Amino acid sequence: MSRYEINVLLYRLKKDRAFRTAFLSDARAAVAAAELTEEEREAFIRWDARRLNELGGSLHLLISIPGLGSH
Repeated sequence: MSRYEINVLLYRLKKDRAFRTAFLSDARAAVAAAELTEEEREAFIRWDARRLNELGGSLHLLISIPGLGSH
């Protein structure tokens, strides 16, 4: 489990507009280099906020990412 890496990516999605745009365009490519388990990677790719939270993602970050927080 990569709780730290999940939250790093969530923070980056929140603060880095270029990364967020790349993620929205091709989530698989955007998270390819991240040190995630396959389950974590798939949760990002599907943007399964509930599962990301269960895997250790900060709820505050999950709901505050522009363009993704309300999904």
